[in-house]
Amino acid sequence: MTVEVWHLLNFSWIMNNMSQTIWEWLIWRKLIPGRPLVLNIQRYVVEQKGLKALKTNEITYRSFSVQELTQNARIHFDAAYDSKTSRSASGLVGWDTRGNLMAIKTVIHRNIPSPFAAEAHACFEGTKLGILLRIHSVKLMGDLKTVIKKCQETSTDKSVIGVIIRDIQQKKSDFQELIFQYIHRSKNLEAHRISKNALEKGKTVYLRGRN
Repeated sequence: MTVEVWHLLNFSWIMNNMSQTIWEWLIWRKLIPGRPLVLNIQRYVVEQKGLKALKTNEITYRSFSVQELTQNARIHFDAAYDSKTSRSASGLVGWDTRGNLMAIKTVIHRNIPSPFAAEAHACFEGTKLGILLRIHSVKLMGDLKTVIKKCQETSTDKSVIGVIIRDIQQKKSDFQELIFQYIHRSKNLEAHRISKNALEKGKTVYLRGRN
């Protein structure tokens, strides 16, 4: 099961990596089940990217140390779309207020008419994940401005994705605070990667971190 998930998340490189340092970091010198191990791998990759971006005056700050300052849990979402089959995949990555990885989820959708609809479905899945994780205050973060803007509006949306937008807005009552925020694609790479891989393989994944 673990090998299959690594390949689905595009982490097959770990199978060929014999670095003792990396393996000790991943398992913290003890045996752990496959699911927490995969989440540790995901966090390792994200942190390494953060380390490269946060170097200042030869001092490196760990990415989660910065994320600890956030007041809201965050769910990054993205969608991959296949116009030939009218199928899409939603990719979701959830982080708590301390920057710890909470969950990874992908969902396959059928009969999706457009990339905009695919992204709206991904945002809707983000609200459902927030409810599932029992998050009271959350930021839903995506890289398609059109969908984010429509979710932020309070007026009735009459576009072709209006029904999905209304479903998203109706979920606001399930949270103390629900914020929709646009982010650049470069800051949404993990959600983009898992949505693309899920669409290619046609598989749904749901992994949760330790409470």
